[in-house]
Amino acid sequence: MKREKQLSIRSALISMVLTPLVALPAAAAKQQAVDDMVVTASRTEKRAIDVPITTEIITRDMIELSGSVDIGDLIGKYIPGHYHKYPGILSPVGLRGFRSDSHGSDLAGYVLLLIDGHRIGTGNAAKINMDRIERVEVIKGPSSALYGSAAMGGVINLITKKGDGELQAAISGDYGSFDYYKTQLSGGGEINDNLRFFTAVSIESSGDYDAPTYGTIHNSEVDKQNIGGNFLYTFAEGHELRIGGNYSKLESESPSWLNGTYSTYDPSSEQNNDKSTGYGDLEYNGVFFEGQLHWKGVFYYLWDKNHWRWGAADPDSDQTKYIDETLGTDHQVSWQLNEWNRLLMGFTLETMEKESSAISSYQPSVPYTPGLDYDNQALFVQDSLDFLDKRINIIAAARYDRFDVSAKQAETGTYTEFTERSEDYDHVSPKIGAGIKFFDEMLRLRANLGEGFKSPTADQLAADYVHSSTGIHYLGNPDLEPETSLTWGTGFDVYLDTLTVNVDYYNTDYKDKIVSAFSVVDGVNTISYENRGEAVIRGVDVSLEWAIGQTLQLPLEFSLSSNMSFVVDKNDKETDVDLLYISDYEVKSGLSAGYGGLTTQLNHVLVGPQMITNYDTYMVEEKDSFDYWDLSLRYQFDNGWEVRGSVFNLFDQEVEWVRGNLMAERSFRVGLTYNF
Repeated sequence: MKREKQLSIRSALISMVLTPLVALPAAAAKQQAVDDMVVTASRTEKRAIDVPITTEIITRDMIELSGSVDIGDLIGKYIPGHYHKYPGILSPVGLRGFRSDSHGSDLAGYVLLLIDGHRIGTGNAAKINMDRIERVEVIKGPSSALYGSAAMGGVINLITKKGDGELQAAISGDYGSFDYYKTQLSGGGEINDNLRFFTAVSIESSGDYDAPTYGTIHNSEVDKQNIGGNFLYTFAEGHELRIGGNYSKLESESPSWLNGTYSTYDPSSEQNNDKSTGYGDLEYNGVFFEGQLHWKGVFYYLWDKNHWRWGAADPDSDQTKYIDETLGTDHQVSWQLNEWNRLLMGFTLETMEKESSAISSYQPSVPYTPGLDYDNQALFVQDSLDFLDKRINIIAAARYDRFDVSAKQAETGTYTEFTERSEDYDHVSPKIGAGIKFFDEMLRLRANLGEGFKSPTADQLAADYVHSSTGIHYLGNPDLEPETSLTWGTGFDVYLDTLTVNVDYYNTDYKDKIVSAFSVVDGVNTISYENRGEAVIRGVDVSLEWAIGQTLQLPLEFSLSSNMSFVVDKNDKETDVDLLYISDYEVKSGLSAGYGGLTTQLNHVLVGPQMITNYDTYMVEEKDSFDYWDLSLRYQFDNGWEVRGSVFNLFDQEVEWVRGNLMAERSFRVGLTYNF
């Protein structure tokens, strides 16, 4: 469908000055912007202004006012970058032209999702529940020097609640359009000086939703059950253990068009999916030599399921299931050598196994992807230099990664031929950044240079089998190089009493893209892989926050902000055409106001045009821009009560992140929470 553009220059201009900013105490606006503490950009806790890498922070208040049901929707509302949202539970997220994997495998993606600093085990942001998330830190640009493969476009780190403060609990319920409901029980706090915790459990469900123009999106029901928590024990001064984890049972349906895209949705379709996921971790934090040395070590287990039931008459007749399991440990030692130099050294060890199985016409069959094994060993080092009373900040880092991978037979089916192979390779990723402050930290200039990489998948390197259903020989290429990006950028930050402005320009040279290559070898159709293709992505990121209430000395908290991204070049050097799925611009916009116990937030999201593949014709075409508005209100009153309400897609506009996958029409939600 070629629908008319809904946007005007006026809406773009409005959007540039309206992004959700939870109202801050007015007198503290500048000081908080300067003193915000971040951990992701340097793996150590530092003031954001002392790290020459811009960190975008989504606070807990922003999370609660967003009305979002998962991390994918949250990122789509606040952070510019391609959001590839489908109905159900499937939402990879993007940063600066790269995105996480569409089917959730984080090792196959270009943006890395972390939980408390370690991999979460999926690239599907729709899987990640927000009940326990305290804040989100987003680093744009290559971060492989500290986090390894898949951190080409950036890193999104989800930092969980740890139970600080007094013991308290909360019970809440939400109800909304399309039979949406959610019930949640949470609690935590400090039991004594040594023990604290936070835990949450919730049940959430929604039925088939309606879209503007096309009516009911049949087979779009979602059911979620979630439980998780953190328990922390301080067993000696400066020494703490944390045990945490989360399990989400996630089931959804998959809508489909009856007679081609934009015809009508098929009411008889019953395809459904199980996208359950979970993790557990054990973390130690210790301080030695009067705070000069800090050791952090974490052991973690990750489990992720992607199970599709897609039989036409009976969903169970045809199935594909992949289960990824990861065991890992990550350790780092941070040593304050002197007042201006901190050295960080560490290592990461991981082993991941993918189990694959399938059913065809009720019989065990060969899945598309075989079983895969990954072993990763990594060493990293970083030196942080702060000169002239922290007016000059320099960070240099590098990481060495070694991968041992193998392809193995799936759990079901019989291959015509299968040769199990193992391959290995290594890679070094450097990065350096510098910042300098002027005028009592009112102005900061920054520059960065770094490399990101994505490792070849195990089947791209080590596959050697003939698929029994297609007769195609899949042959890995042991000479593949990892995909890499070299990015340099520069920018500045302005911190005034009531206004903060951040501007970044970046230039990314992307090379060694891995593509499939078809050939006929000895009469057998063969698919292998090769490095081919280079591209350049250039753009400008701009964000601003303005405390209007302080500027005008209003008796209420009133704030505007804008978070914008403009891509000025996205050229495929091989074909000399625009790269796909990168919008010309994105602006995440809104307005926030608060008085007494009442807080309200108006959001506007504007997504510019982008080139895509039309999978009806397999031709490249331009997808139109779109926008939408959300409104949320929250009122907190005596004795721990909170009432809230949201209107999503306020003006009932067509919202389509991915062609042919329409989002819901105007919808409503109300909720009530009692804190005790």
